[in-house]
Amino acid sequence: MTHMDLDKRIYAYRDDIADINLKDKVKATLFKEPDKYQVAIGVAPLYPEAGYSKPMVSQLLFGEYFNVFEINDGWAWGQSIKDGYVGYCPVGNLTPDLHAATHHVSALSTHIYPEPNLKSMPVDKIHMMSDVAVIDEKQQNGFVPLADGNWIYATHIAKDYGKDAVSEALKFLYTPYLWGGRTNAGIDCSGLVQIAFASIGISVPRDADLQEAGFGNALKEDEVPEYGDLAFFPGHVGIMLDDMHLLHANAHHMRVSIDPLKEVIDIVSFQTDKPPLSCIKRVSFCI
Repeated sequence: MTHMDLDKRIYAYRDDIADINLKDKVKATLFKEPDKYQVAIGVAPLYPEAGYSKPMVSQLLFGEYFNVFEINDGWAWGQSIKDGYVGYCPVGNLTPDLHAATHHVSALSTHIYPEPNLKSMPVDKIHMMSDVAVIDEKQQNGFVPLADGNWIYATHIAKDYGKDAVSEALKFLYTPYLWGGRTNAGIDCSGLVQIAFASIGISVPRDADLQEAGFGNALKEDEVPEYGDLAFFPGHVGIMLDDMHLLHANAHHMRVSIDPLKEVIDIVSFQTDKPPLSCIKRVSFCI
């Protein structure tokens, strides 16, 4: 049997335990069927190791499913069902009580309330593309009830998706930069691209290099960038607004900003020995 060197960001395996679906592909002491959990808070951090000593690599949003292979010392090791990302999540942020999603949050963020009363103290704050389970679409004071007994404002959720990833991404303009972030409280470059496309019903990998490897078609040297094209740099990605301007979450300004593509290339050139612009890719379904 030939074992493969698979990317551990998107394949759940360690020397001691692995996803049973990888049994013929990797070596591990134990292969296991996962237990399905659901994110029970607004944002759950995901780390590359159990504990808070390493930088957060991603975030799980309210209502997302997480396949758990191991729970140890307060940490769940598993894999996001939505984007396949693997990591460690505090087990207290998850619940085994599952509610099938009926809607997603379409607003940048919204609150969950214990009753259909805007003056009541919110239970939690959740963010764009979080999944919610509505049990009755009949509104009370503008709110609809959720399967967990709480309430959410009806116009902040939707069943349908948007049609323009660029306009969805522009909603995050001036959002602070956060390594591993996926919300308007803080977002990184690939998180911005992922959420923008998720809002139009398109699943995109989590990290910039994964997006570059498996998403869109590279432009030829004589082709001019257009609205909605993705510009890739070493460890970075942004969305073209036209042939010259880039929308991106970046550590240079520590926020989501719009910058001339040439300026971004110049900044990146001082940070790497690689070509500063890896490629520009066209995604035909973004508009």
